[in-house]
Amino acid sequence: MHLNESPYSPPPHILDAIQKYLQYANRYQHPELTQRFSELAAEYNKVEPENIFPTPGGDGALRSVFYNLAQPGDKVITNFPAYSMYKVYSSVRGLKHVKVKLIEGEEWWYEDRDTLVKESKDARLVVIDNPNNPTGSPMLDEELVKELASNVKGFIVIDEAYYEFYGKTFARIVYEYPNVLIVRTLSKAFSMASLRVGYIIGNEDLIKVLKKTSTPFDVSLPGLIGGIKALEDPSYVRDVVNKINVNKEYLLKELRKFGLKVFNSYTNFLFVKDNRDLLTPLMARSIAIRNLISGYYRISIGTKEQCELLIKVLGEILEDSNTK
Repeated sequence: MHLNESPYSPPPHILDAIQKYLQYANRYQHPELTQRFSELAAEYNKVEPENIFPTPGGDGALRSVFYNLAQPGDKVITNFPAYSMYKVYSSVRGLKHVKVKLIEGEEWWYEDRDTLVKESKDARLVVIDNPNNPTGSPMLDEELVKELASNVKGFIVIDEAYYEFYGKTFARIVYEYPNVLIVRTLSKAFSMASLRVGYIIGNEDLIKVLKKTSTPFDVSLPGLIGGIKALEDPSYVRDVVNKINVNKEYLLKELRKFGLKVFNSYTNFLFVKDNRDLLTPLMARSIAIRNLISGYYRISIGTKEQCELLIKVLGEILEDSNTK
């Protein structure tokens, strides 16, 4: 329960379609498959196929942005805390990484809007995960996105990895602001983490720039087929999201019964504040959660059975801790 994966497998018709195409694994995938994926992703997001750049997962999308749109020494702005790969790519590319600290509230975390706008004015990249990972809180609204896009010298990258759980997107804003890019992945609500398929939504000219350093074969054949079949009928995603949301509400209530501070979330994980060592005893019982920041834990939402087991084991750990 530590990597924010879906606990549910893709439906059989997707796996069957992938299996069928594996007999062609000795050949490079036909460009028509990439085009079909782009058309379906465009339809899903109410944009045009020219606004879609298929990538090997959301990480592949971010890597393309960091490697193509920034040069060593450029300034990149992210939140803190935020998705860990922003720091990794910034370091590898030799970028000046400035972190804008989020504001902790009682039930949500909040963007420091004034600091973000001020720091972003001379930035090459402003990368914001919305909702934020690991807090689960929404960071952006239309007013803030437009202010950032109007004032920044470079590009605004909105990481919408958890869009299906949040339900709000800035996809169509790319028509008004050509320096805005949206990153999406099929690793979360689409239950396709290991198939490594995602995409970028952006202005047509900017998408062309990103495509110049890619090949028609960057997204694997299984990923393309899985992505195509999923986007042809994404109805199963609503079922995955609904089940995870039910499990999340259960886990939220039960964790709070222990007296833990648990923040609200628009994602498939919960952010928990507690200064005790919960990681070691849980790992000793084969339950993995993330301790990304001292005093805070991120818990991915599993199946109902997994959530119930976590509550049972954690209850025993906390009871034992309180009796010492």
